Amino acid sequence: MRNYLLNLDLNFINYLITGNKLMMEKIIEFVKTPIKVSYKERKDYNSFDKVVLNPLFLFAIVFFVTFQAFSISGDQEATPSDSALGNAMVYFERGDFDNAILQLEEIVENFPGTSASHQAKFYLGRTAFLNGNNDKAKLYISESVKKLKYAPLKKEAYMMLGKLEKDVNKALKHFDDAFNNALSSSERKLIMITKAEKLIKNNEKERALQVLDEIDKDIAVYNEFFEEIYGYALSLN
Repeated sequence: MRNYLLNLDLNFINYLITGNKLMMEKIIEFVKTPIKVSYKERKDYNSFDKVVLNPLFLFAIVFFVTFQAFSISGDQEATPSDSALGNAMVYFERGDFDNAILQLEEIVENFPGTSASHQAKFYLGRTAFLNGNNDKAKLYISESVKKLKYAPLKKEAYMMLGKLEKDVNKALKHFDDAFNNALSSSERKLIMITKAEKLIKNNEKERALQVLDEIDKDIAVYNEFFEEIYGYALSLN
């Protein structure tokens, strides 16, 4: 009887271990999988899409905007424009981009000149960028970037402008501005790789390799993207 109970306890422990392992694998898979959007297949996502459509990234944006709405100027109550922006972020988190865009457009129209309006233009530009509507994206982001108060948003805005800008030198300036607003070494690494990618597209092998060689190799993120871009650079004539 005692051995039976011992075996039962061991089986139960193994069951819990297996169950926890499966749960952790599902959580990790969820975190690693970008959300699905209606206008693009997951297999067509580029490295930048995978970052901005990551569930953790979207959750961080929602948390950031919601927290900001209740902390501006030390007020306990959010303004109507801040509340509307928070609602739009919830739609984004759910992947409901149609309602998010409608909410953002109403903020721009009804609350011009406010911090929420500048952020709404940023998110409208970001959505247009992901949707491949480059002219609209550049218009909204250019209008909002210098009026954004928060470094993470400015960093992402300058990155998008760098990718959208056809003039290489202007694009590099945008990437430099993004670099100056980055808050972590991993973000700075991504910006530098993207900067090198822009140079490669302009067939500037030496400048691209110079940028890539300046990257700290001890930063253990975006290694696959780094190797891909470095390989492209070496393949240029």
